Amino acid sequence: MNDTRLVQPEILDSLPEEAPAARRSRRDLRVLNRLLGNETWFRDVLAGRRRPDDRILEVGAGEGTLARALMKAGLGPVAGLDLARRPADWPVQAPWFQTSVFEFVSWTDYSVVMGNLVFHHFKADELAEIGAQLGRRARLIVLSEPLRSRRSAWLFSLVCPLIKADPVTRHDGRVSIEAGFRGDELPALLKLDPKQWSWRITHTVFGSYRLVAERRA
Repeated sequence: MNDTRLVQPEILDSLPEEAPAARRSRRDLRVLNRLLGNETWFRDVLAGRRRPDDRILEVGAGEGTLARALMKAGLGPVAGLDLARRPADWPVQAPWFQTSVFEFVSWTDYSVVMGNLVFHHFKADELAEIGAQLGRRARLIVLSEPLRSRRSAWLFSLVCPLIKADPVTRHDGRVSIEAGFRGDELPALLKLDPKQWSWRITHTVFGSYRLVAERRA
């Protein structure tokens, strides 16, 4: 495992949405998210920190699975931002923005920004650009990403046969871990100013890197 982040293309990002391998890989991601407990973690963090007037944006909302679960838990509406088209079962009361994060123009409408397994796709200069946008309005940033470690890679290699993971998932998972984060890397790459932000980072035993950053009063 490299000490330095290595960001490489992932196969799923280049596949047609309805390709069989893409469908299988998205299924694998749903299973992995359940195993990692990501939905529960996001729900608990937001339930304890969300304010009545907050508007929430999920970056890289994908199929909308996480956002819909949070809305069902009473934490919505949650707006989705993704290159993918609006899911057919997306709630009518929740906005959906089909665009790149670098072309998105409504950052200032959202005080809470969350992302699940998406920020590791970006290189250092891209994360700095995203961080500058977050600094304009957001007061709470909640992110779950891969932990870049040998243990994460080892656990992933053990889980893949158990869930009968598609070859796309096996490839992309290894690439994701190599592009993951350690320590204070993510807030540093987002260029969050410690005078303006406080944050807490946790590394889970199952290979998740989790960041909760709050703007100081």
